[in-house]
Amino acid sequence: MTQSRATKAEKQRKEPSDSLKEPSEVSSDVETSELNKETSPLSKIHRGPSASRGEIKKRIIEAARGEFVTQGYDHTTMRSVARSAGCDPALITYYFNTKQKLFRACMDLPLDPASEIIALLMPGPKDAARRLVDYVLDLYEHKLTSETLTALMRALTTDTSTSQRFRTYMRSDVLEQVSHFLAADPADARRLGEMLELLLSMLYGVVTMRYIIALEPLASMPRQRIHATLTPFIQERIDEIFVSLLPQ
Repeated sequence: MTQSRATKAEKQRKEPSDSLKEPSEVSSDVETSELNKETSPLSKIHRGPSASRGEIKKRIIEAARGEFVTQGYDHTTMRSVARSAGCDPALITYYFNTKQKLFRACMDLPLDPASEIIALLMPGPKDAARRLVDYVLDLYEHKLTSETLTALMRALTTDTSTSQRFRTYMRSDVLEQVSHFLAADPADARRLGEMLELLLSMLYGVVTMRYIIALEPLASMPRQRIHATLTPFIQERIDEIFVSLLPQ
């Protein structure tokens, strides 16, 4: 028993309690703990014990989509989204970095559409229209939800700043990048941009009528029939692009 007490006393001498530490050591531990609590963006979200990162991001996206639709792009801020989502603004920056990237995530816009379109055209003009039509239909059928499409259309038609942001996205991230990649000459690039804009406008009209307005019989038309009717027109324009503007 005497030996047990001696061993316990020896252990206490080797491992002093917090009360025996120097004041500076105790203060340092407390400050570090508090700093970690303050700087962690995950610490401030009201998420409950079972919330996952996926659930947090989903909550932010849903809140941001509502803000963009009701307030418009310019009047939507990280703080207003944070209030709607019940989280700290730093958490939104942590996940999405900028408001523009948050907008893209909310509207399910491709992050690099130019590269995807270029990849469709690079194999050459043969079957390029079919590849492009399939790409657009897949985008609307499998990646974009009806809720997202409705929200995007409402935002585009009711808020000037949002429609301006979308125009900038289409022009700078899609048309200009594709045109300048495929055509080195500035004049050819401008003409190519105009032709691409006409192609995308045609496709946009089809998907708007099919997926948003749900106009029959287009809304329930089989994809094969869409290809049979639409693809030849698209292919003619693509052939013209390759023949007149792009080097053979």
